[in-house]
Amino acid sequence: MHAAMEKEENFSEYKKTFRVDESMIDRNRHLNNVVCVEWIQDIAIEHSDVTGGTQKMEELGAGWMIRTQHVEYKSQAFLDDEIEGTTWVGEYSKISTNRFSKFVRKSDGKEIFSAVTTWVLVDLNRGRPIAIPEELKNYFRKADNL
Repeated sequence: MHAAMEKEENFSEYKKTFRVDESMIDRNRHLNNVVCVEWIQDIAIEHSDVTGGTQKMEELGAGWMIRTQHVEYKSQAFLDDEIEGTTWVGEYSKISTNRFSKFVRKSDGKEIFSAVTTWVLVDLNRGRPIAIPEELKNYFRKADNL
């Protein structure tokens, strides 16, 4: 059973634009689903890096590990499409977060896919989940409300 999550109302969003290139096209001539999963991870890591969350996590001797991931594919993307990804940490439990991601084609505003990923904070020396310090949560909140 998963722990109950508390909503985070003061989350900060992070945005990044991706361009679909030829190497990302699958046999069906659209964006390969594997690339979508890579983008979900890439934007999450970049969000943590730019806020300072990654550095703080490393100081704690901890790392984020994925527990579950639900991806919903809503439309297709094609060669040369520009896709804007947005991510935010919208829920917390004692040891985990739900990070939300949404990817939209810039040319027409159509949502291509979205995801909810549950990340667990793990003590890398012990290999065990640890409580998420409030200080680490602050890296993913709007700075003007802290």
